[in-house]
Amino acid sequence: MIRGNRKILILGLLVELVLSMILASSVGTADIPFMDVMRILLSSIPGISLMEPHYPPGWETIVIDIRLPIIIMAMFVGAALSTSGASLQGLFKNPLVDPFIIGISAGGAFGWIVAIVLTRDMNGSWIPWFRSILSFIGAMTTVTIAYMIARTGNRIPLSNLLLAGVAISASLTAATQFGIYYFIENPRPVMISLLGTCSGSNWGEIAIVGPVVIACIGALTFMSRDLNAFSMGEEDARGLGVNVERSKFLVLGIASLLAAITVPFCGMIGFVGLMIPHVVRRLSGPDHRWLIPGSALLGAFFLVLCDLFSRSALDQIVPLGIVTGLLGGAFFLYLLGTRRDI
Repeated sequence: MIRGNRKILILGLLVELVLSMILASSVGTADIPFMDVMRILLSSIPGISLMEPHYPPGWETIVIDIRLPIIIMAMFVGAALSTSGASLQGLFKNPLVDPFIIGISAGGAFGWIVAIVLTRDMNGSWIPWFRSILSFIGAMTTVTIAYMIARTGNRIPLSNLLLAGVAISASLTAATQFGIYYFIENPRPVMISLLGTCSGSNWGEIAIVGPVVIACIGALTFMSRDLNAFSMGEEDARGLGVNVERSKFLVLGIASLLAAITVPFCGMIGFVGLMIPHVVRRLSGPDHRWLIPGSALLGAFFLVLCDLFSRSALDQIVPLGIVTGLLGGAFFLYLLGTRRDI
């Protein structure tokens, strides 16, 4: 659609993301006018002084301390999952691959549950870090096991890796459910968290998630040439000078970290890594130099809107995983109904 104007596409997505964040900050139990939200956000930037505000002082607390951390967390999670999905789809040459398919999210969730069991009677600021680390270890362990199972000689056929990931994902999902059922006295909050929610996010958690997501997206953008080469096949990629096995390991590692870092804070949110890269690929083409940043921006925009819906559509918060699952199912039914190539 806009393949000749990719810069315009990226700029448009950035503008849409900013507007969606302001809109999400204004809607909630207490609705705050759009322009007042803009004044509150601008006045919070150092060096910018505005006229004396004419809005209630409590509004600033609602926007800055309550809503904005949730919105920014949703932005980072959406960017992380969509970028992880885009890189894995490029690696596997399959537009239906995402972190759930090869077991990354299941491994991260399993590590998170283990961390919850180990720290359930403890307190301390180190606990979010510990849970994040164990979640990443779980995700990386899953990928490593799948990598070892799929290895044939000195090569890792991607089809074998995909099948191994599916099998391990099913096993770890069952193990996670068993851990919640057997070890957690009050499983409801854990189950809700696992279904996906950014509610309750705070600036301390964003300080953990944000730098990791930004660094990983930057690294995958830097590896765009390798991902483009993979689209032509492993042999052609080797012919172009790509260290195929090293690139596989790096892409899997970075994609695992992106997916795993979201699980301890927002649970398992499905379909984002499937839908968003597919949409961006149709808009900008398959070049990962544009696909990676485009997926990050559209994924952030998409999940901010999903979070807004989950917080405001009904009388109680709807888990994000349910919202994205319903949208994802409808998205693929539409594609099948129109007989498009997916």
